[in-house]
Amino acid sequence: MSVTLTQTEAEEILKMLKYSLTDEITFPEKGNATEFDVRGTTAKDLFSIRIYRGKINRNKYEIGARIRKNGTMLLELHINPGKPHQNPDGSKLVGSHWHIYTEEYGRHLAFPAEDIQSEKFIDNTLLFLNRFNVIEKPRINCQLELL
Repeated sequence: MSVTLTQTEAEEILKMLKYSLTDEITFPEKGNATEFDVRGTTAKDLFSIRIYRGKINRNKYEIGARIRKNGTMLLELHINPGKPHQNPDGSKLVGSHWHIYTEEYGRHLAFPAEDIQSEKFIDNTLLFLNRFNVIEKPRINCQLELL
């Protein structure tokens, strides 16, 4: 169940300092996902971060952060997506891109993810965590086939 946030609320949540509740994560195998939680400045501010890895292309993956309580997606990074993304205004975006929650469009508006190299899983995950303002991050384990 997704809830509409005001633009101010969304920006405050994105700027809020967050702390991982997990010490270590492992990048998922093909076609699978892993999820871990982060906490904001109060115990009621809980968020889930999900990493999904494509089934066929090992360099295709998505990282998303949502409010745990109501499922509202706040931030996503799509790396090497299989098809173009169409924005609400009809424009199409090809390649890796960000979705950042807005009051008007929810998570449906996408922006180019510049300087993203799909094989740089750890760097891109850290970039995502930094953008979501996670200041205490989990260690990231990566399978040898990704290197």
